[in-house]
Amino acid sequence: MNENVKTALSGWGMEIGPETGAALDAFAGCLLEKNAVMNLVSRADEPQLWERHILDALAGAPLLRRLLKPGAAIADAGSGAGFPGLALSAELREYSFDLLDSNGKRCAFLNWAAAAMKSRNVEVFHRRLGEGGPAAQRRYDAVIERAMGQLENILPQCLNILSDGGVFLAWQSAAQLAAARPAVDAALKACGGEIAETFGYRLPGESEDRSIVVFRRARR
Repeated sequence: MNENVKTALSGWGMEIGPETGAALDAFAGCLLEKNAVMNLVSRADEPQLWERHILDALAGAPLLRRLLKPGAAIADAGSGAGFPGLALSAELREYSFDLLDSNGKRCAFLNWAAAAMKSRNVEVFHRRLGEGGPAAQRRYDAVIERAMGQLENILPQCLNILSDGGVFLAWQSAAQLAAARPAVDAALKACGGEIAETFGYRLPGESEDRSIVVFRRARR
């Protein structure tokens, strides 16, 4: 973890303790070790792995702590390389994380990385969002998603696995937010959801804010 990352975290009111720092270092090591054969992140991003990916995931930590009570259950939809769920699990030890991914090799990586991080609040499930199988009937206090796909396609599925009053957090770029998205609006209306808030932040070296959009489903 470099000084740019520490400065950004401090600005968000976060101070990474030794246990969390060791877990995140282990996660970064796992990513760099396997990236050449698994294409977990862009090779061009490797020198800025902390800023572009780990720090970007950690931006959600203060927001989740504000929205959820200790003991809450969180699902990471399409966890991929572990962003944002596995990175957040290191800092948010008071919550449980289910990492969902449809790719068996990525699930194997997530289990391996979680073991290297000595994670005790993580489970990995090899399944596509909305499919059956183990944990298909679980409901979550929050669902998180970063770069999984078209928001209008996954929005109904993410809201559908929330418990009453639960929240869905979607990481979004400035360009995504600026564009007109009638399909997202239509999907949100169809599934009875609403935008609760938009949380903005900026990563080191970038000139535009990124955002985490918080969606809430109507109580049944």
